Amino acid sequence: MNDMNQKLIIALVVIPILLGIFRSPKEMGIAVAAIGLALFFSNIDKFSRFKGTFKGAGLEAELKTAVDEAYAAIEQLKDLGLSLSGPIVDELAISGRMLQYIHLKYKLERVAKIADTLRKLGASQTEIEEACSTIYGRVTNDHIRKTLHSLKNSNPGKEKLFEGINDGKMDAWDKGKIETFIKEYNLNKSEDTDELFLDLDYFLKYRKLPGVPI
Repeated sequence: MNDMNQKLIIALVVIPILLGIFRSPKEMGIAVAAIGLALFFSNIDKFSRFKGTFKGAGLEAELKTAVDEAYAAIEQLKDLGLSLSGPIVDELAISGRMLQYIHLKYKLERVAKIADTLRKLGASQTEIEEACSTIYGRVTNDHIRKTLHSLKNSNPGKEKLFEGINDGKMDAWDKGKIETFIKEYNLNKSEDTDELFLDLDYFLKYRKLPGVPI
């Protein structure tokens, strides 16, 4: 019996019994009712369903199920809190320290944990993608820029085609747009470009950096 149940019994049983002994039979009846309530609440976790009436009013409670669901929800929220606390603590740890940063690999691991917790809480994949879109978008844009720079290096004399890379003008491009761009201007691809395409595909599919185990 937990501490709360012990206090309930003291409040609902012991005090009314004392009143009943020293006052009237009516108050003794109140004490008997209190005993019943105390025993009910002390064993609340053993009930799966409770039905009854009180002064003509119907009562029904899915007690054990409700309690179990509440505890499960609390546990999930705790997991979410821990997942969100990790990145905050990481940032605090390196704040104000020059030339120190958290590697992108570990940032993505933190985000993956948050995404998994959101999934367990019932969030849809669309909702999770939206919640994590800032970092996913940043990594995707980085891949796009690297791929375009690789193409630029493989096509000397066509540098004007790549104006705006560093200004973010091509950040919204995707793989299909780059492939169309290559065909339209008959651009050469290097092995590095092909490798960067594979890296981009890997990230878009697994939300991890290449070389990180799935």
